[in-house]
Amino acid sequence: MGGSPALIVEITMGQVAHIRYEGGALLLPAQDPYDREVVFEEAEFCARRHGTVGVQLGRKEMRISLSAADARVPCSDCRKPVGVTSFIIDRHRVCANCARRWMGCASRPR
Repeated sequence: MGGSPALIVEITMGQVAHIRYEGGALLLPAQDPYDREVVFEEAEFCARRHGTVGVQLGRKEMRISLSAADARVPCSDCRKPVGVTSFIIDRHRVCANCARRWMGCASRPR
């Protein structure tokens, strides 16, 4: 390769979601709305199994927790009850639908 310009290969890591819980963590792809829906469902599953879960997607952070006492608390965005599984984003408690929208998940059929 004498005299030829050096080939520069740039490897970029696409958007990855970090799901953290006591005793472990997961890294999942979050490139598109479908990937983010899978991340959301996995995070909900982990919260049911481990109690509290942290999710980081780029610079966004969310905490998922379970609490029957909070089931009737109104969502900070839509005012509907958050339910047993609540999502805390920027210190605001939101319902699953608003949390999905915040994450940019795939639209769910009605």
